[in-house]
Amino acid sequence: MAVWDDLKLIIARLGAEQPGVLQQYPDPTSEHGQPPFAIGLAPWAVAIAEDLHRRFGDAVDLTVGLLAYPAGEPRYPIPTRSPADPLDPGQATVDLDGPAVVRSGHTARHGLLVHNVTGEVLEIATNGQVTAEIVEPETGRVVGIYAGAQRMPLIVFGVPPGQAKRIPLLIGTAGLTHDIGYAVPPGTWGLQATLDLGPDPVQSSSRRTPVLLVTVAP
Repeated sequence: MAVWDDLKLIIARLGAEQPGVLQQYPDPTSEHGQPPFAIGLAPWAVAIAEDLHRRFGDAVDLTVGLLAYPAGEPRYPIPTRSPADPLDPGQATVDLDGPAVVRSGHTARHGLLVHNVTGEVLEIATNGQVTAEIVEPETGRVVGIYAGAQRMPLIVFGVPPGQAKRIPLLIGTAGLTHDIGYAVPPGTWGLQATLDLGPDPVQSSSRRTPVLLVTVAP
Protein backbone atom coordinates (compact mmCIF):
# COMPACT_ATOMS: atom_id res chain seq x y z
CA MET A 1 0.00 0.00 0.00
CA ALA A 2 2.92 2.38 0.67
CA VAL A 3 3.91 2.30 -3.00
CA TRP A 4 0.39 3.12 -4.16
CA ASP A 5 -0.02 5.86 -1.57
CA ASP A 6 3.07 7.61 -2.93
CA LEU A 7 2.45 6.83 -6.60
CA LYS A 8 -1.13 8.08 -6.74
CA LEU A 9 -0.03 11.48 -5.44
CA ILE A 10 2.59 11.70 -8.20
CA ILE A 11 0.04 10.66 -10.86
CA ALA A 12 -2.42 13.30 -9.67
CA ARG A 13 0.30 15.96 -9.67
CA LEU A 14 1.53 15.06 -13.16
CA GLY A 15 -2.01 15.18 -14.52
CA ALA A 16 -2.58 18.62 -13.01
CA GLU A 17 0.79 20.20 -13.79
CA GLN A 18 1.67 18.62 -17.15
CA PRO A 19 -1.48 17.94 -19.19
CA GLY A 20 -0.90 15.34 -21.87
CA VAL A 21 2.05 13.65 -20.23
CA LEU A 22 -0.04 10.70 -18.98
CA GLN A 23 -1.41 8.45 -21.72
CA GLN A 24 -2.29 5.49 -19.49
CA TYR A 25 -2.45 5.37 -15.72
CA PRO A 26 -4.35 3.86 -12.78
CA ASP A 27 -7.06 6.00 -11.24
CA PRO A 28 -5.37 8.09 -8.53
CA THR A 29 -8.67 8.41 -6.64
CA SER A 30 -8.77 4.65 -6.06
CA GLU A 31 -8.04 3.58 -2.51
CA HIS A 32 -6.40 0.31 -3.50
CA GLY A 33 -3.93 -0.82 -6.10
CA GLN A 34 -1.63 -3.73 -6.72
CA PRO A 35 1.74 -3.51 -8.45
CA PRO A 36 2.94 -3.50 -11.10
CA PHE A 37 1.11 -0.31 -12.04
CA ALA A 38 0.91 0.30 -15.80
CA ILE A 39 1.78 3.88 -16.71
CA GLY A 40 2.05 5.22 -20.25
CA LEU A 41 3.85 8.52 -20.82
CA ALA A 42 4.18 10.87 -23.77
CA PRO A 43 7.23 10.29 -26.01
CA TRP A 44 8.99 13.37 -24.63
CA ALA A 45 8.70 12.30 -21.01
CA VAL A 46 11.85 10.18 -20.69
CA ALA A 47 13.08 12.14 -17.66
CA ILE A 48 9.77 11.51 -15.86
CA ALA A 49 10.01 7.80 -16.68
CA GLU A 50 13.54 7.74 -15.34
CA ASP A 51 12.40 9.31 -12.08
CA LEU A 52 9.47 6.90 -11.68
CA HIS A 53 11.71 3.93 -12.41
CA ARG A 54 14.27 5.12 -9.90
CA ARG A 55 11.65 5.61 -7.19
CA PHE A 56 9.48 2.56 -7.74
CA GLY A 57 11.49 0.04 -9.75
CA ASP A 58 9.52 -3.03 -10.81
CA ALA A 59 6.39 -1.75 -9.05
CA VAL A 60 5.70 0.36 -12.18
CA ASP A 61 5.38 -0.97 -15.71
CA LEU A 62 6.37 2.01 -17.84
CA THR A 63 5.77 2.84 -21.49
CA VAL A 64 7.17 5.99 -23.10
CA GLY A 65 5.38 6.69 -26.35
CA LEU A 66 5.23 3.24 -27.91
CA LEU A 67 8.33 1.70 -26.30
CA ALA A 68 8.81 -0.01 -22.97
CA TYR A 69 10.99 1.80 -20.44
CA PRO A 70 13.84 1.23 -19.75
CA ALA A 71 14.23 -1.59 -22.30
CA GLY A 72 13.35 0.65 -25.25
CA GLU A 73 11.66 -2.16 -27.15
CA PRO A 74 8.24 -1.95 -28.82
CA ARG A 75 5.46 -2.48 -26.31
CA TYR A 76 2.79 -3.28 -28.88
CA PRO A 77 2.65 -4.39 -32.51
CA ILE A 78 3.75 -1.41 -34.60
CA PRO A 79 0.47 0.39 -35.44
CA THR A 80 1.25 1.50 -38.97
CA ARG A 81 -1.05 1.07 -41.93
CA SER A 82 -0.38 -1.48 -44.63
CA PRO A 83 1.44 0.11 -47.56
CA ALA A 84 -0.98 1.51 -50.11
CA ASP A 85 -0.43 2.20 -53.77
CA PRO A 86 0.96 5.65 -54.54
CA LEU A 87 -1.46 8.48 -55.19
CA ASP A 88 -2.03 8.90 -58.92
CA PRO A 89 -0.87 12.42 -59.89
CA GLY A 90 -3.47 12.31 -62.64
CA GLN A 91 -6.11 12.16 -59.89
CA ALA A 92 -4.72 14.43 -57.19
CA THR A 93 -1.55 16.08 -55.95
CA VAL A 94 -0.70 17.12 -52.40
CA ASP A 95 1.30 19.81 -50.65
CA LEU A 96 1.80 20.85 -47.07
CA ASP A 97 0.00 24.01 -46.02
CA GLY A 98 3.29 25.75 -45.28
CA PRO A 99 6.49 24.38 -43.69
CA ALA A 100 5.85 21.60 -41.16
CA VAL A 101 7.75 21.80 -37.87
CA VAL A 102 7.15 19.61 -34.82
CA ARG A 103 9.16 19.25 -31.62
CA SER A 104 10.77 15.89 -30.97
CA GLY A 105 8.45 13.79 -28.80
CA HIS A 106 5.54 16.14 -29.32
CA THR A 107 2.55 16.40 -31.66
CA ALA A 108 1.72 19.09 -34.22
CA ARG A 109 -1.48 19.86 -36.08
CA HIS A 110 -0.90 21.03 -39.61
CA GLY A 111 -2.71 20.92 -42.95
CA LEU A 112 -2.50 18.86 -46.11
CA LEU A 113 -3.55 20.62 -49.32
CA VAL A 114 -5.17 18.15 -51.69
CA HIS A 115 -5.46 19.36 -55.29
CA ASN A 116 -8.13 17.60 -57.34
CA VAL A 117 -6.99 17.49 -60.95
CA THR A 118 -9.97 15.51 -62.23
CA GLY A 119 -13.31 16.70 -63.53
CA GLU A 120 -15.30 15.14 -60.67
CA VAL A 121 -15.58 15.74 -56.92
CA LEU A 122 -12.89 13.85 -55.03
CA GLU A 123 -14.13 12.52 -51.68
CA ILE A 124 -11.71 11.68 -48.86
CA ALA A 125 -12.97 9.74 -45.83
CA THR A 126 -11.34 10.72 -42.52
CA ASN A 127 -11.95 10.82 -38.79
CA GLY A 128 -11.71 14.60 -39.03
CA GLN A 129 -8.05 14.52 -39.95
CA VAL A 130 -5.43 12.36 -41.58
CA THR A 131 -2.54 11.02 -39.54
CA ALA A 132 1.00 11.33 -40.85
CA GLU A 133 3.83 8.86 -40.54
CA ILE A 134 7.42 10.06 -40.16
CA VAL A 135 9.68 8.25 -42.59
CA GLU A 136 13.30 8.17 -43.65
CA PRO A 137 13.35 10.29 -46.84
CA GLU A 138 15.86 7.99 -48.56
CA THR A 139 14.27 4.62 -47.79
CA GLY A 140 10.65 5.34 -46.87
CA ARG A 141 11.04 3.32 -43.65
CA VAL A 142 8.46 4.42 -41.08
CA VAL A 143 10.25 5.63 -37.96
CA GLY A 144 7.62 7.59 -36.06
CA ILE A 145 3.88 8.07 -35.67
CA TYR A 146 1.29 9.59 -33.39
CA ALA A 147 0.95 7.65 -30.13
CA GLY A 148 -2.45 8.06 -28.52
CA ALA A 149 -6.15 7.49 -28.93
CA GLN A 150 -8.20 9.28 -31.57
CA ARG A 151 -11.91 9.91 -31.92
CA MET A 152 -13.32 8.01 -34.87
CA PRO A 153 -16.22 9.98 -36.41
CA LEU A 154 -16.66 9.71 -40.14
CA ILE A 155 -15.98 13.08 -41.77
CA VAL A 156 -15.78 13.19 -45.55
CA PHE A 157 -13.98 16.05 -47.27
CA GLY A 158 -15.12 16.79 -50.79
CA VAL A 159 -12.58 18.45 -53.07
CA PRO A 160 -14.27 20.16 -56.07
CA PRO A 161 -12.92 19.53 -59.58
CA GLY A 162 -9.83 21.57 -60.36
CA GLN A 163 -9.64 22.98 -56.82
CA ALA A 164 -7.71 22.35 -53.62
CA LYS A 165 -8.92 21.77 -50.08
CA ARG A 166 -7.07 21.82 -46.77
CA ILE A 167 -7.43 18.65 -44.73
CA PRO A 168 -6.29 18.69 -41.07
CA LEU A 169 -3.07 16.71 -40.63
CA LEU A 170 -1.91 15.17 -37.34
CA ILE A 171 1.85 14.75 -37.01
CA GLY A 172 3.23 12.65 -34.15
CA THR A 173 6.84 11.80 -33.35
CA ALA A 174 6.72 8.69 -31.16
CA GLY A 175 9.64 6.47 -32.14
CA LEU A 176 8.88 2.97 -33.34
CA THR A 177 12.14 1.13 -32.84
CA HIS A 178 15.04 0.84 -30.43
CA ASP A 179 17.47 2.46 -32.86
CA ILE A 180 15.24 5.53 -33.30
CA GLY A 181 14.45 5.87 -29.58
CA TYR A 182 11.38 7.01 -27.70
CA ALA A 183 10.99 10.03 -29.98
CA VAL A 184 12.10 10.79 -33.52
CA PRO A 185 15.29 12.82 -33.05
CA PRO A 186 15.71 16.35 -34.39
CA GLY A 187 16.48 16.71 -38.07
CA THR A 188 14.89 16.78 -41.49
CA TRP A 189 12.64 13.78 -42.06
CA GLY A 190 10.02 12.65 -44.52
CA LEU A 191 6.29 12.79 -43.92
CA GLN A 192 3.70 10.59 -45.57
CA ALA A 193 -0.04 10.04 -45.18
CA THR A 194 -2.56 7.55 -46.53
CA LEU A 195 -5.75 8.93 -48.05
CA ASP A 196 -8.98 6.93 -48.18
CA LEU A 197 -10.54 8.02 -51.46
CA GLY A 198 -14.31 7.67 -51.29
CA PRO A 199 -17.17 8.26 -48.85
CA ASP A 200 -16.73 4.97 -46.96
CA PRO A 201 -13.34 4.21 -45.34
CA VAL A 202 -14.04 0.47 -45.44
CA GLN A 203 -14.73 0.40 -49.17
CA SER A 204 -12.53 3.31 -50.22
CA SER A 205 -9.34 2.84 -52.17
CA SER A 206 -6.31 3.86 -50.10
CA ARG A 207 -3.55 5.86 -51.72
CA ARG A 208 -0.21 6.90 -50.26
CA THR A 209 0.98 10.48 -50.71
CA PRO A 210 4.46 11.29 -51.94
CA VAL A 211 7.06 11.90 -49.24
CA LEU A 212 6.99 15.51 -48.05
CA LEU A 213 9.54 17.11 -45.76
CA VAL A 214 9.06 17.84 -42.07
CA THR A 215 11.44 19.43 -39.60
CA VAL A 216 11.69 17.78 -36.20
CA ALA A 217 12.96 20.42 -33.80
CA PRO A 218 14.69 19.91 -30.43
